[in-house]
Amino acid sequence: MDWPVVVALALVLVLVYVWWLSRRITRLTARTAAALGALDEQLVRRANAAAELPAAHEVAAVAIGSGRPDSDARQGAENDLVRELRHLGADALAAPALPAENRRLVVARQVYNDAVRDTRSLRTARIPRAFRLGTGALPLYFDVDEVDLDQVAHQQQTAEAATQPDQ
Repeated sequence: MDWPVVVALALVLVLVYVWWLSRRITRLTARTAAALGALDEQLVRRANAAAELPAAHEVAAVAIGSGRPDSDARQGAENDLVRELRHLGADALAAPALPAENRRLVVARQVYNDAVRDTRSLRTARIPRAFRLGTGALPLYFDVDEVDLDQVAHQQQTAEAATQPDQ
């Protein structure tokens, strides 16, 4: 083989690889955007479920109207809602849909943060940076505190079982 053929073949292989990376970044960016939409929807559903509690109604309303999930204002409002639910303890279980919505939110948050991790990992790698692939802003993690309402329900059931006399 002549060296021009080898160079041309190597150049074609590099271009195909860069094209593939570009498509992968585009797909990951779309996946992250879809996961952000699902996370936002689930945050609203949990806040609506929490709004059924008189003590959490105001905090839930602030969380709903505080903007996009990847904003600091929304994360702060969600942390306030979690603190209020944690403060309510077993009283938070008075909203029947809240534990299920909270579980779904944990899953939506994990899916979104996994998509963000994958997107950031690929976009900050050496070759995508060298070819300036995916030049938009990097997605941000959704990092808020969580309340485990299933654990609260379990503790309440355990306490109730301990106070009932044996039959």
